[in-house]
Amino acid sequence: GWARVWSALPTTPWFYVLLLLMYATLPATEMVLYGTAWNGSPWALLPALLRKRVLNNDVAGYSGEAYFSAWAYRHTNLGSREILATIKDSTLLSSVASTSVAFLLLAVFFATEQVDVLTQFLPGPSSTLAAGASVFVLAVVLGVRFRRALFSLPPSLLWLIGTGHVVRFLLNNGLQVTQWAVVLPSVPPETWITLLALHIVINQVPLVPSRGLVFMSAGVGLSGPLHIPEAALASMLLAQTLLDRGLNLFTYAGTSALDAATAGERAALEDLSLPDEAA
Repeated sequence: GWARVWSALPTTPWFYVLLLLMYATLPATEMVLYGTAWNGSPWALLPALLRKRVLNNDVAGYSGEAYFSAWAYRHTNLGSREILATIKDSTLLSSVASTSVAFLLLAVFFATEQVDVLTQFLPGPSSTLAAGASVFVLAVVLGVRFRRALFSLPPSLLWLIGTGHVVRFLLNNGLQVTQWAVVLPSVPPETWITLLALHIVINQVPLVPSRGLVFMSAGVGLSGPLHIPEAALASMLLAQTLLDRGLNLFTYAGTSALDAATAGERAALEDLSLPDEAA
């Protein structure tokens, strides 16, 4: 069916504009958050954060955090404890933010007529939602109770980072649904919510390489139950996956070359510091 797939490639320019916006959302958010946390220039952090995104997406989950920790240790005057504390807190808050928004989205998802598509192998929508809500509430309670042991940054900075990740997660998923809708406007919104739920679940599973390819395979497999034209959906997801991987290759090669060309220039990074911890 490659001929059908090729003929159904997205033609609207908005598909590609939204793809670029989604690609930039995470590194743009993190450069502001880490720049604020470390009192440094956000733009100086952007090349490493772009490579961090590439590693997390195309190698394995959290491999980007390992790389960014090593990079910060080599290129800043921060101690390893300060670096690890900031990255650990940001990663935890990002996970909390994405999980919180995911539960809100899945609550809407469970209220739609598409619920049976993804829950046909589960004990039942009600028990599944109740179990998930219980785990989420327990995690929140434990997080609040042991926040001083879990987090190292001052509360004001934690609130800023957490809010930034929530806004980023909402924006990114809103752009994702918009991208699908502009390509296939005849598909009802609740169908895209179902597909988005699958997308979120796959992205939340740690240590999964090439999540885009995994989601593309699963999404095409659900095209029948979701009543989405298979060739059009396959073409859209294939184009998105290949363009994302192409952007990753270009980004990693380009930022690595830039780092090599500016080796030894640390003026924008040498004054980094963490704010004082709250009592």
